[in-house]
Amino acid sequence: MSLPTKKDNQEIAIKELDFDVVNGGVPADFYSSNPCLVGYAYIRFQVSGNIVPCCIAKHPIGDAYKQDWRDIWHSGAYENFRKKMAKIHIDRFHLSDPEWTFCQQCSHFEINSELNATLKIKRD
Repeated sequence: MSLPTKKDNQEIAIKELDFDVVNGGVPADFYSSNPCLVGYAYIRFQVSGNIVPCCIAKHPIGDAYKQDWRDIWHSGAYENFRKKMAKIHIDRFHLSDPEWTFCQQCSHFEINSELNATLKIKRD
């Protein structure tokens, strides 16, 4: 497997632009009608051992050196994150709470968009 080339990175940038996501920015109205579901599809292991529920979350929810990742995935901390993010479109906390403004730079917009589209189809 080879490292990504400059051309690969340019193609990724074009893909982001196709989703109206520039430098991680989220279209302003996306979270006005969609919950964040990334907590159900993503977990990030950092070199330090910290586990965070998304790549730009500020606070770790576990430590891979001290806990089994499955225990973290099913933990109260992860569940609380999922519940909070499931209400982002209702509470709009990411616009005013400095602890959550990172959501405005969501790098998982594409995953969220696809999950929301899939779940809406199943709800209809």
